[in-house]
Parts: sequence; C-alpha cells; structure tokens
Amino acid sequence: MSYSVLYYPDRNEKLLSLLSERNSFDSVLFIFDGCRRYKFEKEDLGIRSPADLLIRNRGVLSLLNPEWSYYLYMLPERSTYSIDSLCGKVKRCWGFYPKEGECHVFVRKNKHSLTLLYSLSGEYISIHRQLRQGVLRLKKEEIAGGYRTSDWQEINRLLSEKREVKRRWLKRV
Repeated sequence: MSYSVLYYPDRNEKLLSLLSERNSFDSVLFIFDGCRRYKFEKEDLGIRSPADLLIRNRGVLSLLNPEWSYYLYMLPERSTYSIDSLCGKVKRCWGFYPKEGECHVFVRKNKHSLTLLYSLSGEYISIHRQLRQGVLRLKKEEIAGGYRTSDWQEINRLLSEKREVKRRWLKRV
C-alpha cells in the first residue's frame, strides 16, 4: 500500500484542507526526526476524525500564528456571549471588527475559561476552553481597563499553563 504526501506553503491552508477532507480516515502517522515512524489506527487513539485529534492535542495552538496580532480582554463571569456579541465588543474597544491575522482572547473574570475569536477565510471562528480544575495563569491587573494588545508568546503561555487552586473547606459549627 502506498500513500501520497501533500505539501502546503501555508500552515492554515494545510489545516483547512485536513479538516475539510472527505475521504475515509483510518490512521495517524507520527514521524520523529524525519525517520522514525509510528502508525496508529484511529480506534487506538479513540478518535473519529482529524478534528478530534487537533482538539484533543490542543490544536488551538497549531491554528494560531506567531505573526498575528493578539488582543486580550477580561469578561464578566456570569454572561454568555455569542460570536456577534464578541465581535461587537471588539468593535467597541478598538473601532474595528476582527480581521484575518488577528486573534481576540476573552478571559472570564474567574479565570476558569477563555474564548478565542479569529477570522479565517471569511468566517469568524470561536473556540471556548473551560478548565475542570485550576485557573489560568493571569493576574487581573494584567488587563487593566478590560482590554489590551498582547503577543503570541503570552497567549501560548496562557493556553498551556494553569495555576492550581487550593480548596477552602468551611468548618461546621
């Protein structure tokens, strides 16, 4: 059995092609140092589509580009936001709607969840992340005024690091 390798000049184009693939998906091939290869059947990894693999392995990081512009926002805890309302918040803060090459990161005030909003191929994409335990490693003072610009390294750190929270137990009297 032979396979073909497709090459793409742009990382985002490659991911879009992978996610829109309509052929049958049966296995994943990991290549280390350009020579060692490990092939896993999709059942071995517990996945049904390439999108499952990207999300499970924090594919969010692979979608984001170090050359993009990043904007960080603090959101109230008890509010729900649609893509339209997030775009409206960007417009109110900066005077423009999200454009390609920009990523807007909305962190809840309790720091248990965040939402990424970016534009890709004429669509707005929103990815929500909720931590089961711990909080995002970000101080409220870091977003003084509710919003500011950021860079890829800080967003990468924010997505990959979390701080454990000590539980407080109340004594019954």
